[in-house]
Formats: sequence, C-alpha cells, structure tokens
Amino acid sequence: MDDVPPEACSCSAVRQAARHLTRLYDGVLAPTGLGLNQYSILTKVDRHGEPSVQQLAALLVMDRSTLGHLLRPLDRRGLLTVRPSTRDGRRRVVALTPEGSALLALAKPLWKSAEEGFQASFGQDEAAGLKNLMRQVTTTDLPGPAR
Repeated sequence: MDDVPPEACSCSAVRQAARHLTRLYDGVLAPTGLGLNQYSILTKVDRHGEPSVQQLAALLVMDRSTLGHLLRPLDRRGLLTVRPSTRDGRRRVVALTPEGSALLALAKPLWKSAEEGFQASFGQDEAAGLKNLMRQVTTTDLPGPAR
C-alpha cells in the first residue's frame, strides 16, 4: 500500500476537500476578520447557549486543546467569554458577548453566500448528499489505533 497516492487515502481525500472548501469560506468571511473555524465556533455557541468547553469540543468534533487554541483569540477580541460555570466551578462555559453576536449577524449573510456559491458550483443535491455523508463519517465508530 506504500505506492498508493495520498488522495487514495480516505483521510487525505477528505482533508484536501476540506482545505479546498475552507479557502472559499475563509475568503468570503475575510471582511469580518473571522475564519471558518472561528465562525463555526461562534455559531455553535449561539445555537447552544452557554455550552461547556467539553460540550463545544464534542459539537465541533474537535479535541479540547485545539478548541482552547481557537477560543483564545475570540476571547481576546471580546467576541466570547470563557468562564467557570455557575453550576459547577470545575467546568468552564463559553458564551457570546454582545460584540460576538453583532459580528455573527454580519458574518451570517457572508457565510450564506459561500454556501450558496458552493451549492451552485457543486450541485444542490450533491451538496446535501455530501453533508449527509460527512455526518455519517463523524458518527461512525472507527477502530482505535493498532497496537
């Protein structure tokens, strides 16, 4: 299998496609100063109220340390806060600030234009099928590393 081209690897193919799409969304979101990862974080927090860092990481299918690196600049910009939970001081919760909500309101139509542009280029049915397929990928139990 050493002579298999990288794009034949499922993970490489998905990552290459993700980078290709990310360029589209990052470019469209550029006027807001947000990248797609940051936009995704803000929308998840907006949709889920004040999730814990652990809940947010699970929603984003991301490990907590990566999420922590992405939260810091958003916190510094005053777009969200990360603070101890009032219910359980051991947990940290993430909340949008009014500035974060306002920027998200400006970013949503830009994101929508990227989404519509992708659907127009790729096909609406194909885009819907792709999202369903990727949802399956993220919810499939995968084997652990070989030992």
